[in-house]
Amino acid sequence: MAKKSKKKGAGKPATSSKKTKKVIAIKSVKARKSAAKKPARKASRRSSADVAKLQKAIVKGLKSGKSAETLSEELGVSRPYIYVLKNRV
Repeated sequence: MAKKSKKKGAGKPATSSKKTKKVIAIKSVKARKSAAKKPARKASRRSSADVAKLQKAIVKGLKSGKSAETLSEELGVSRPYIYVLKNRV
């Protein structure tokens, strides 16, 4: 029987155990990069009166021809929230 070739780990060569004579795999030294995340913002609670004012401002702004992106910057809310308030009955 022919022996299979052993692949070495990335970075360092594999070492063998002194007791069992088996090859011990060595993991790569390079750390994985985690996906860049935005820092979590504290959720702000708005009163129903504030939400009503926001909703009126959003409807008025959208009717005047402003985009949701510009409205979100002006009012300090996210774009999806603008769509939620626009579609609210």
